Amino acid sequence: MPPAADIRPTGFLRLLAGPAMVGMLMMILLQESCGAATTWLVIVIAREIAEATVSVSNLAWIVAAQTIAYLAGAVSWIFAERAGFGAYARYMLRFARLNRHRTPLLGDTEAREETEPFLTSEAFQVLFELVFTLQFHLRLFFQLLFNALVLGIEIDGDLPLAFAVAFVTLSALQWRLRQPLADAWLHNQVMTNRMTARTYNAWDNIFTGNRYNFAVWHRDFRGRLRDALAAQIRAILLREGWSAASGLIALALILFATAWIALHDAGNTPLLIALAATLPRQIEMALDMHQLTAGVSDLVAVWTRIRGVCAHFCPTPDPGFEARIRFGRVTLREDAREQVCDSLAEALRHVLGRPTGLVAIRGDNGSGKSTLLAALKTHLHGRAYYWPTQDRLAFAFNSEGCPVETEEEDEDDDAEAISAREEAEQRRGFSSGERQIAVLREIVARTDHPVYLLDEWDANLDAANRAVAATLVAELAARARVIEVSHRDRG
Repeated sequence: MPPAADIRPTGFLRLLAGPAMVGMLMMILLQESCGAATTWLVIVIAREIAEATVSVSNLAWIVAAQTIAYLAGAVSWIFAERAGFGAYARYMLRFARLNRHRTPLLGDTEAREETEPFLTSEAFQVLFELVFTLQFHLRLFFQLLFNALVLGIEIDGDLPLAFAVAFVTLSALQWRLRQPLADAWLHNQVMTNRMTARTYNAWDNIFTGNRYNFAVWHRDFRGRLRDALAAQIRAILLREGWSAASGLIALALILFATAWIALHDAGNTPLLIALAATLPRQIEMALDMHQLTAGVSDLVAVWTRIRGVCAHFCPTPDPGFEARIRFGRVTLREDAREQVCDSLAEALRHVLGRPTGLVAIRGDNGSGKSTLLAALKTHLHGRAYYWPTQDRLAFAFNSEGCPVETEEEDEDDDAEAISAREEAEQRRGFSSGERQIAVLREIVARTDHPVYLLDEWDANLDAANRAVAATLVAELAARARVIEVSHRDRG
């Protein structure tokens, strides 16, 4: 089976592209422009105080500018949320498109344990952490840029130069630390996913009430928990230690420039008053500088997690999957004829030899009957409908709020609409037999494929339900090719 197309971290970033991200950026620019306007107005008022001519209108303009800044900041959060949810919907759609025909992965426990945490939580968390990190650091960047320009124009050109020197210095130091930080966060991600993967069978080990099974599960979970905690503490210590050092460096550089300007212009009272009035803003900007450059650590951490998501975008199936089929021990029975299946190619020829009819796959336990069905699905792709033995497939009969389509799904459906539809499944409490009958009825009524692959469709059915199920399977076989692995041979 050829590997699915891979996705690079840069391709992952494109999941965020869209009107919501543009809207978020526009609101950030508006918010920080208004903040810089407030800084300029404070300088103007400081000069007016020095000249004893304070204008009330400037105070009103400060209120107006800050009001607009607050509103723009609030709206930017709405756009950020929309960008995150839209990106996650596109991620799920892309994952489905790349992997939907890679049936051997369905029963691959190792691949599932490694990949499922990304589908259920990690990718969602990474996308939102990326959105919020970008939002926060873009806001800091434009706040520093706009305010530094105002301070340089209205007070002294050395101030923006000092901010630039601090930014370059901290960025250079941060760059030297990027690899240790990336390694620490990657190890943290691996250990955390290893821990959360063990929670997927917590339900069974708790609610069976078997002390032995729970003890085995709990011992393993505790070990994974300890490893995850140690990895996270190491990553946080690296990040926070550097954050404290970078904050002190930025503050020292900015205050040195401020002191130099104050000494150099000691006789310029309006300038000194403006400098004093903006000192709290400068200290705030120094802290923002520290947060911005230290934020590279956050971006490195997010980027590392993105690499982890991308590495599991196209999980690798077991290369020996088809080798598990014991050709020669598997037979294909149709009507009164039965033949030994010697290869997958022969099975495909037999399956496609007629447009309708029922073909039963027979063989001893461990001969690879179910594996053969999955291999057929892998080669037939969308031409075949595959119903595995154990499934968590979504069906309309036990879901609420999901519109059902009888045609093939549209590959170009809007990602956000697809994401919304998949939220609606809610179980209603069917017995296993009732569920199997309901599933078969829905398959017969709402699907239309040339080939149907049914794996032990009659397992755990009593005689009455088995008769109903057999009638439904016969109805399918009258219009399509049905390949079955039956729980018990039919007479």
